[in-house]
Amino acid sequence: LDVDIVAYAEVVSDDPQLTLPHPRAHERAFVLAPWLDVDPEARLPGKGTVADLLDTVTRDGVAPRADLELRLPE
Repeated sequence: LDVDIVAYAEVVSDDPQLTLPHPRAHERAFVLAPWLDVDPEARLPGKGTVADLLDTVTRDGVAPRADLELRLPE
């Protein structure tokens, strides 16, 4: 089982056991696009907003979810 933790709060760590944020998350549309879908204000610590990062990478094979409706707790 391989679990990638993309980011946790504002934690930044270069520990070889757990590097945060994920070192290549900012380069991967398949990470950024769904993250933006669920949190339009998301930020990747040390890299910037997920929306801005997504504008810098190719989206080949990654489509936005127009049908997604999330209800966040009040």
